[in-house]
Amino acid sequence: MINYLVSIATQGVIFAIFVLGLNVRWGWEGDLDIAYYGFIAIGAYIDAVITLPPAGLRPPTEYILGLQWPFAAGALGAMLAGGLLSLVVGAIALRKLRGDYFAITTLATALIMQAVISNDARIFAGYNGLYGLSQPFNSVLRLNPHVYPVFYLAFCLAVLIAVYLFLERLFWSPFGRALRSVREDETAAAAFGRNVFALKLKGYVIGGVIAGLGGALFVHFLGAFNVSAWSPVETLLLYAAIFVGGTGNNRGVILGIFLVLIFFQEVTRFLPEIPGHPDFGPAVREILIGILILAVLRWRPQGFLPEPRAKDRDPAPSAGYGAGSAVAGTQAGG
Repeated sequence: MINYLVSIATQGVIFAIFVLGLNVRWGWEGDLDIAYYGFIAIGAYIDAVITLPPAGLRPPTEYILGLQWPFAAGALGAMLAGGLLSLVVGAIALRKLRGDYFAITTLATALIMQAVISNDARIFAGYNGLYGLSQPFNSVLRLNPHVYPVFYLAFCLAVLIAVYLFLERLFWSPFGRALRSVREDETAAAAFGRNVFALKLKGYVIGGVIAGLGGALFVHFLGAFNVSAWSPVETLLLYAAIFVGGTGNNRGVILGIFLVLIFFQEVTRFLPEIPGHPDFGPAVREILIGILILAVLRWRPQGFLPEPRAKDRDPAPSAGYGAGSAVAGTQAGG
């Protein structure tokens, strides 16, 4: 039971990292990116081929690189891959496209990525995928199989906290405020001298870097990765977590991911099986998630934790002093 809970918690923590990156793209800058899970997949694949041994030592599997470098190098490579791919896609799609056109472009990007990776087995072993990944840091720690999952959960939690603190600081920074102003009204933001394209591209790249990091953690958690592990549908579930938790709110999207992808997913596993209907459990899970999204959009469209707004730090003294001075000035002038 403990191993089961640790596994579920680890999955939740890693998915929380996923959704934090997507929240930058959708919650902060307002771009509906359906290709987001593809950036997670690229991070996972790149980390895998950096940390795995050469393909020639593991026939009949075939893949690029096979450097057998440590996890830190693989994670860094995953982050760079996610960021560079985001830079390329964003530079093309964000310059002119908005709204539905941007979403369709990202969907096409995800489908192209999936088609290329699945059909060209020389890159990441095609449909067979990559397997046999090492346990990060365990070559040094040498923990037993019952202790290592707890260590990996703690490590992923530390990464989540670091990403959360970084994004919280970024949220309240001039860049974060400027990015959200672009989301609210691009024309007004441009009128105030803000470079809309540059702001959006920076946010898009930041989301890609976080997606790559999450992909690196995810592939070592699974121990294997193939084309069936990612699709545009997975991205839609991440959006569901953002809608439920609170668009633009870092704490809210973390809450949303645990509600949508962890709580509902695990609760439905305990539903009784219906003979002749093996898909009953997954179908009920999707129905519950859909009902939750509809209920939130109907009665609390801002999500459980709405996006925080900047507050005037000392409105009362300033207002009082200004009003008093104005009255005094009027009386003196009269």
